[in-house]
Amino acid sequence: MGVPATDSQPGPLPLALVGYEHEWPGDFEAFVARELVARDGAFVVRLADVAEAPALLRARGATALVVNAGRLGLKGMVALRECRRISPATAVVVVATTAARGLKDALEGGATAFVSWPAPPEVVRQALRSGRKEALPRR
Repeated sequence: MGVPATDSQPGPLPLALVGYEHEWPGDFEAFVARELVARDGAFVVRLADVAEAPALLRARGATALVVNAGRLGLKGMVALRECRRISPATAVVVVATTAARGLKDALEGGATAFVSWPAPPEVVRQALRSGRKEALPRR
């Protein structure tokens, strides 16, 4: 999926978004198109369901998996845990329109970041790179 990103050279950002455009707030979709795709050169793969994410990570990998908090629940938590096991360097970012909604499920599922939408672009970018930090060996 391209050259791996480094801290000195960001490179392409392969992202997997769970859910389609109509399931996300309009301003989030505009942010993805304007900031992540147009500005950062992100490559976005859409998944219909969070249960598809482990297979994608096994086959292709991704820098980040972005999940709408409204799609979490027991099935989503299990899938997020599996994603973390398969690809510990992949950021698992849960996005919610209210801070309280989905936070517990996100944390229990092993999310590396929780973003309450709307959020500043740099907050989202930092969240999208949160998996890499967690996967580094401890010294």
